[in-house]
Amino acid sequence: MSDQMRDAAVEGEAPVNPYSLLQAVNDSSDTSHTAWLILIAIMSYLMVAVAGVTHKDLLLSSDIQLPILQVKIDLTRFFLFAPFLLMLFHLGVVSQLVMVARKTLEFDRALRMLEVSDRRTHPLRLELHNFFFVQAIAGPERSRIMSAFLHGMSWLTLVIIPVVMLLYVQVAFLPYHDVTITWVHRIALAADILLLILIGVFLTRPEQRFFQAFARQTRENPITFGLTTAVLVIVTIFSFFVATVPGERLDQWSRKLPGGVHTAFPSDRTAYGFVMPFLGARKDGTLFGIFERNLNVTDQDLVADKDYAPGDTSLNLRGRDLRYAKLDRTDLHRADLTGADLDGASLVAADLRGILLQCADIDEIIRALDRQAVRESARCPTARKANFTRAKLKDAHLSGADLQGAIFEDADLEAAELAHAVMTGTSFYSAQMQRAVLTGGVSLEGANFGSANLQGADLTGAKLYGADFSSAGLQGAVLAHAYLQGAKLRYSDMEAADLYKAKLQGASLTGARIKGATLREAVLWLTTPPERDSLQLSDLSDVVVRAPEEADVVEMTRMLEQIGDERARGPVKDALAALMGPDARRGWTGNSPDQQAWSQMSHASAAVLSDGYKAKITDYLTQLACKGRWSNGAVATGIARRARGAEFRGDIAAVHDRLTAATCAASKTMSQRALKALQTAVDEGKPN
Repeated sequence: MSDQMRDAAVEGEAPVNPYSLLQAVNDSSDTSHTAWLILIAIMSYLMVAVAGVTHKDLLLSSDIQLPILQVKIDLTRFFLFAPFLLMLFHLGVVSQLVMVARKTLEFDRALRMLEVSDRRTHPLRLELHNFFFVQAIAGPERSRIMSAFLHGMSWLTLVIIPVVMLLYVQVAFLPYHDVTITWVHRIALAADILLLILIGVFLTRPEQRFFQAFARQTRENPITFGLTTAVLVIVTIFSFFVATVPGERLDQWSRKLPGGVHTAFPSDRTAYGFVMPFLGARKDGTLFGIFERNLNVTDQDLVADKDYAPGDTSLNLRGRDLRYAKLDRTDLHRADLTGADLDGASLVAADLRGILLQCADIDEIIRALDRQAVRESARCPTARKANFTRAKLKDAHLSGADLQGAIFEDADLEAAELAHAVMTGTSFYSAQMQRAVLTGGVSLEGANFGSANLQGADLTGAKLYGADFSSAGLQGAVLAHAYLQGAKLRYSDMEAADLYKAKLQGASLTGARIKGATLREAVLWLTTPPERDSLQLSDLSDVVVRAPEEADVVEMTRMLEQIGDERARGPVKDALAALMGPDARRGWTGNSPDQQAWSQMSHASAAVLSDGYKAKITDYLTQLACKGRWSNGAVATGIARRARGAEFRGDIAAVHDRLTAATCAASKTMSQRALKALQTAVDEGKPN
């Protein structure tokens, strides 16, 4: 400080009487000390309040109960306004300390003129207020350690800790995935740093002009200046380019920084964890094992066990951004997730029975010619590449959901509603999908249904190009008008299934069982035939042996172009290669063993149809539906749906009577909606 005083003397400034200034310095110091204590208390209180917010609270948007006060505040409002309140109070305290610093510096300069050496020995310094800030500026001579401690307290509590606290608020709220509020946090932090630089430079400098004080500060205290600059720059970079919401513009830019990657799903470290250029992130997606930018609520029972009336929901999570959330084994049954974003989320073994994960305006999707174009306006949910392995999704409503690349292996999707959904490349391996509804032209290109149970499922008109049904249970399933080109139906059990007008070009039915099934008017070409021994009561009348027409090839080409994921497009393209190549029309000749086998089966079917087929197929289907093995009502539901079709050659009234009889094991468990539709068809006198 002696150099400052001498410079001031050279400039001709007369020193102030230190005796007259001491009282003013002590009075201001006492007030500033109180303000500093309040700032510390506010930061401590805010830290406790924010630290008490769990990921469960963020998921449920639970109100924050402030400690001591026991006042509840809306979670988003708290995180919206708390940073600005902290910033304003922080800058208010700093501004007050700047005024105290001016008096203290003048006091120190006056004493310097009375001291005979560079050591601060004047006894008046002993009467200075004990506030460490003024003691560091003008207190008596102390050891280097004590002096460093006093300056360090000022540096930490007035510069670093408030800024880091603002960053902590941002990081704590980050898993909520609200880009707007996160930007509010960034703005508050940037404003605090900017104003701190503009005002804080005068905390230790007597100059009145900013650039003059800044230049002297950098020249005379290079270590402190460099350390402060480094911390503030790191905090700013962290706030803007590390603590990002997945998918936001800054997140996309940060992936392009050196050390970042360009992909966007949880198998890649930048999607699930923080983006740290040049540094690897932890496999669990956390930063330093503490902070996460995605929700992690596992093994939690979030829903009270009680009886819900039809249409009631347990939790309101409508429109929430839950991308990459980890919700394994969590109870969310009957939660309302309409319009939510679950891309890349993990819901392994979660309880999702009866959830609403559907479009807010499903009618807009139904009416639209280009459904992809209206998905956003219809507020449709998305769960691309989400993991639902072993999840409980019985009676779930997933209509219109975008489930491309999702995993439903071993999941329970019994009676789930999946109409109008997009499920390209989705895996349903070994899933339970009895009575599931997959109508409305659902996109299931390349989907994997291997070993899945689809008894009674409704896949009318489904786009199943290249889908894999190997060893699947399709008893009583409805696949009328389905696009099964290139599909694998090897060793599947399609007993009593409905494949009316299904397009089976390029499909493989090797080892499949089609007893009692109808393939009436189905389109065949390069189609591997099923087992000859399973043709009893099968209807193969009017099958069409035809190569794909130009319109079919155009449609398949357009479909492949719409599959954005190359990993999903590749298998579908390979499955359709034989149908789309230049030799497709010459690929099946009359001498082909497969074509001859189909011809023989068609003749055998014609013989069966001419001999009391109506009564036989009715008895067979109803007996199958009412077997104890299918007492869960799945096959009965499928047969009720099949009986309503224009192609049904049985007795619809008899089917209805037998399915509703008390002796039928499935009469109480089959889909009541399917049963009512069957009753309506009977009442309307639908011809058979």
